[in-house]
Amino acid sequence: MVKIDILLPIYNSYEETKNCIESILQHTDSEMYNLFLLDDKSPDSNIQELTSFYANKYSHIKAVRNEVNLGFPGNVNNGFQVSENDVVVINSDTLVTENWLKSLYESATSDDSIVAVNPMSNYGIISGLPVTNNEINDLFSYEELVSAFEKNKQSGVVESPLLIGFCMYMKRSALNEVGLFDAATFKRGYGEESDWCMRARQRGLKLVVAKDTYVHHIGGVSFGEEKEKLRRQSKEILLQRYPEIDKELESYVLKNHFKDIRKGMLRELSYFSKPASFKNKLKMIKHYINNTL
Repeated sequence: MVKIDILLPIYNSYEETKNCIESILQHTDSEMYNLFLLDDKSPDSNIQELTSFYANKYSHIKAVRNEVNLGFPGNVNNGFQVSENDVVVINSDTLVTENWLKSLYESATSDDSIVAVNPMSNYGIISGLPVTNNEINDLFSYEELVSAFEKNKQSGVVESPLLIGFCMYMKRSALNEVGLFDAATFKRGYGEESDWCMRARQRGLKLVVAKDTYVHHIGGVSFGEEKEKLRRQSKEILLQRYPEIDKELESYVLKNHFKDIRKGMLRELSYFSKPASFKNKLKMIKHYINNTL
């Protein structure tokens, strides 16, 4: 059986990390993966106890603790180098679903030119469900979204100009060709996966979203208040390197590739019964109209 290395970068966030590990154990065939718990010298001593516990209990889980803090891209790069197989980089603030890894693998291997894959998710405009607005999607629980998705998911993939690093399947052949993340530039994190994706595309390689796979993302737990600052800085760098990014993303979003899935989910969910501000209610109406008419 194929072996895939799941790389889980960790910096504090004890509860989220534990929940993520448990969801992987619950929803993934243990014969199919190795799980690398990449602790970036977390100050929280409970993290070391947590990673040691799982590594001692399960032979397919390995704990790796950096002697110095490398930042998110550097920590992931370390994971790339200790790994030997295709990888999935997955954030600690995620919850996976049944057969997620098998589905990502099948999407990645459906075409030799595909080098990286995102699942569908509640987070991010690339593959956001039930709409592209994270604030609105956050009104629904993991259980609600998974249930609605399972009833409306589709087979196949959609090519995308970029992918989001919260959960990204990456072929080993692509890592060998494209290289690692640019940790020297993106230091703390945010933007490194977009830069990698653009470098892959410059080589004629494809990035896709799998329409039959869902992974739930809480978003930004490890960065806290630093999140928006890092996001702004990375966007400036990316626009300098790849001026076409914004227009490509805008065109991709306008095509609404996942309209049928969104339409089904919106009709399945109690969309307008959720408590929300007047501003968000207006946004909900707009998204509902755009995805159901």
